[in-house]
Amino acid sequence: MLDLSNDQAAGLRRILGTRKSRYVSVLTALEPAQKNLVLLNLAAALVRAGNEVQLLDASLNADGIASCAAQLPTPSLWQLACRQGDAQQAVQPHGPGVRIARLANRPLDELLSQPDDAAKLSQQLQALSPAGQFCLVDTDLQRDNPFVLPELAQGEMVVLTSSTPDSIKHAYAQIKALHGQLGRRQFLLMVVGATLAQAEKIQQNIAQAANQYLAVPVRFLGHLPHDEHLARALQLGRPVVEAFPMASASIALREVAARLLSVGQSQQTAASLLER
Repeated sequence: MLDLSNDQAAGLRRILGTRKSRYVSVLTALEPAQKNLVLLNLAAALVRAGNEVQLLDASLNADGIASCAAQLPTPSLWQLACRQGDAQQAVQPHGPGVRIARLANRPLDELLSQPDDAAKLSQQLQALSPAGQFCLVDTDLQRDNPFVLPELAQGEMVVLTSSTPDSIKHAYAQIKALHGQLGRRQFLLMVVGATLAQAEKIQQNIAQAANQYLAVPVRFLGHLPHDEHLARALQLGRPVVEAFPMASASIALREVAARLLSVGQSQQTAASLLER
């Protein structure tokens, strides 16, 4: 099945031709372990839809997505940029089509002291995620600001929240903080541990507040329901979409991946029209 998935991905890339990299920064109001579980399973769902996925840890947290890599430590992209190393040295494979890397080992405002430092790091980032790949970025605004890099500042923004009041409040606060840094842009909201009806209601409430007070659109990306198959797949060391493809969590993740792909296709079409 895995070989078939890879063959399908290669076929899709040949049909679609050259595509731009997709940089999707993920801000979270979840506990780290839950956030990592969502990122790994979403990455697997995107792979099954014909994509290659780079998971990039820009959180500077010991329990960020890089903690899920098989071998630690590996050099960060910043460390490789300093010694003009190959960006692929930062990569740890994590199953078919998924790779993990770290952006930096210290806050970027401490590291980017020279005018060309950000450009060097951007070059490493582009080499890490060549055209046609997804780059899902584990982001923690309280620890660092990776949006000094234009690839991330101009990329897409996904916010993860649960259904608890504290998590919802934290999710909105992150939207507000990033709006203050980068200005008006669209956010995509994914609700974890909720039914579809609950998730849609939460998105509607956050979207209403964001529109009223920030003039910021917040669209619904999807939900991930409570499902015992997630824990069972984790015990097996496999993504739920592979271990239990008909589980409710797998179906929901495939829907999230499809919406994320649809948003990207719409944006690329609009950009192509503007370039003509």
